[in-house]
Amino acid sequence: MENEKENTGAAHRPRKMFGQNFLTDLKLREFIVNSAFIVKTDTVLEIGPGRGELTGIIALRCPVIAVEIDRDLVKLLRSRFAENSRVEIIEGDILDYDLSKLPPAKLKVIGNVPYYITTPIIFKLLENKEKVEMAVLTIQKEVAERLTAVPGSKEYGVLTVMVGMYAEVKILKKIPAAAFYPAPKVDSAVISIKPLEFTKAAVKNSVVFEKLVKTAFQQRRKNIKNALVRFGAGKEEALEILKTSGIKENARPEDVSIEEFAKIADALS
Repeated sequence: MENEKENTGAAHRPRKMFGQNFLTDLKLREFIVNSAFIVKTDTVLEIGPGRGELTGIIALRCPVIAVEIDRDLVKLLRSRFAENSRVEIIEGDILDYDLSKLPPAKLKVIGNVPYYITTPIIFKLLENKEKVEMAVLTIQKEVAERLTAVPGSKEYGVLTVMVGMYAEVKILKKIPAAAFYPAPKVDSAVISIKPLEFTKAAVKNSVVFEKLVKTAFQQRRKNIKNALVRFGAGKEEALEILKTSGIKENARPEDVSIEEFAKIADALS
């Protein structure tokens, strides 16, 4: 195995503008990489490799394509992995990066994701699900709890439904803020995201489905009947749709499952 240089980038000062918080716990780094179940025939897309702590572990197992926005860290990474043919460093914003440029086989994705762009990154991966076998991401704990929430809970909302429609999400481990440098103000969680081959519920029109879900949760304390009226249905029509879909008219949006939202969306299409 080709060696990497020992320069770990300890002198690099984390930049708040890029949401940089580096994971300092070696056991947690190993846990994250192990959670992707990497085999030697895999290729990993790493989002925000930082100083390369995870990159080095991944490269022991398979090739890694690491996308980093910080120009100084790109220089550091290219120096550190200059002699490692398994590591490719790409300078750029993952949200702007064209995933179609990546190898034709499905990828595994690993990343310690900046909190402020967590949702856009997840949706980008799902929009390119033909390229993504699974993702293991470290994100803000509260967002992880929203992604995995169940109907009837206060965390259940637009993000739960829209991601749950297209992927299976699990919380693998919760991580305290103290495990990072600098320590963020919130705790984190490691999650796995596995895109579904088919949507969780069949739906005639995905645009109507998305608009319905967003309309419903704009006023989550109002009942679902009011959401249908705001969407454009008449009161009697709304009642009939809910009755046909087996949903109580006084149910709130947080009580409505993904499958039930799909039934309502089909009735409105």
